[in-house]
Amino acid sequence: MYNILVVDDEELAVKGIVHGIDWSGLPIGGIFEAYDAEEAKRVMRENPVHLLLSDIDMPDETGIELLAWVRDNLEGTEAIFLTGHADFNYAQQALQLDCFDYLLKPIDHEQLKRTVLNAINRIRASEEQRQFQNMLERYYEQWNRQLPLLTERFWQDVLHLRQSAAPGNLESAYAMYGIPLTAADRVRLVLISVEQWKEPLSARDEEIMTYALKNAGEELILRGLQGILLREAGGALFALVYRADEADTAKLAENCEKFIAECAKYLHCRISCYIGEPVSVPDLNAAAARVLEIERDHLSPGGRVVLERDYRKTPAPLTALPNFADWAALMEMGKAAELRARLDEIFARIGQGGVDALFLEGFYHGLVHTALSVLQRKGAAAADVHPDDSWRAGSAASRSVPKLKDWAYAFVDRVLEVMSEHGRDIPPVLRKAVRYIEEHLDEDLSRDDIAGHVFLNAAYLSRLFKKELGKSLSDYILEARVEKVKPLLEKTNIKISEIALSVGYTNFSHFTRMFKKATGLTPHEYRRQFQRIE
Repeated sequence: MYNILVVDDEELAVKGIVHGIDWSGLPIGGIFEAYDAEEAKRVMRENPVHLLLSDIDMPDETGIELLAWVRDNLEGTEAIFLTGHADFNYAQQALQLDCFDYLLKPIDHEQLKRTVLNAINRIRASEEQRQFQNMLERYYEQWNRQLPLLTERFWQDVLHLRQSAAPGNLESAYAMYGIPLTAADRVRLVLISVEQWKEPLSARDEEIMTYALKNAGEELILRGLQGILLREAGGALFALVYRADEADTAKLAENCEKFIAECAKYLHCRISCYIGEPVSVPDLNAAAARVLEIERDHLSPGGRVVLERDYRKTPAPLTALPNFADWAALMEMGKAAELRARLDEIFARIGQGGVDALFLEGFYHGLVHTALSVLQRKGAAAADVHPDDSWRAGSAASRSVPKLKDWAYAFVDRVLEVMSEHGRDIPPVLRKAVRYIEEHLDEDLSRDDIAGHVFLNAAYLSRLFKKELGKSLSDYILEARVEKVKPLLEKTNIKISEIALSVGYTNFSHFTRMFKKATGLTPHEYRRQFQRIE
């Protein structure tokens, strides 16, 4: 609803408009009265007035002067002048002050109502426009506040191939996010590798320190350069340098050296920076894979700047056989996917060369011995795998890598099948307990919780585990957790503290002790050892 103020030095003129016209059909909330400009100003200071109906020729101060005051002090108020003088100068001044209309007395009531309604429509349209503009400004402010995060998300999408890198799409994205690039420009990735925190950190503290590290990197690594720091899904921290070329290499390396020194001094961590080669944006995913591979294979002392162009990968000869104790645990748990992944890895390395017939023969015998030992513990026999002793064909196959590969996959599949068949002899209540453990490895599992789930006495359940599976309940939980995290340590750059949380360890130190108890290595040592094997 809209308020009207009627101003005239003649009381009859004011009363005639206020009371002599039927305003009920218009969206009018209130009609105020004033008999000179000073009284009109007081009313407008105390009440919202949307429409001013004013005489022009008033003593002391004219309606034109009143409208000039309104324009200086109020916003959104429209004005209609009502006057008995058809004076061009008045009309000209009224138009200059953006008066809505200029009506001559005597006033035709219907014409005045139509004019008032038109003025109210204009006021309403102006209000809607102001509201829309205010909304745009709010969203613009929000957009500007969120722009760094949105820009980082855009580059994450490019890095993981979720964003099209077609030139047209890149150009429009650059314009949207204010990125100073063209589709033809090249960029460069710098992998910031946190090798060690000097003090043990909780997951929360490590997240806070990584945030500080990211902010410091934006200031130091990108000093004198344009770019952004971003974290990819696996937790790796990258600096992305815009418009990268060879001329920037020395400056970038110098910035990284300073950053490494500052991190050691103030952020209490040892880091290395792996500087990739300039690439086009569509090749960013492959560039990230290359610097991550360099990080994985780089075994020299840390705290260094490593240039991709200076790095030449020389695959280490595959001399050590796999840790078949791990394979045995995977067989016992029926982890088919993990076992096939181990086979994929070992034959990928064999395919790189550096092995001899003795290694292949050793791999064959190690796999057979491991499988037969597991089968024996489960009450199965070699004849259950292949009744005609055809499993022994692997001995001859070991003299040919393709044949050994085919045999090994088929042999492992058959062993798991036999394990599954014999696994059905485990009491159903024990299978239910095992399933519950596997589904709740990320929680703080207790013996009482598991026993309550299967409605058994806790001590009885522990004895049942020892009898049927040959290990205590706590050892079984520990082994299950360790087997779950090993692939994460081997194949990803996920922070060890996050991996610990994924299997129910909120205390990082406790997780480290338990992992070392099971494997003989700390999680960090295990990851490093696997990288050396790789």
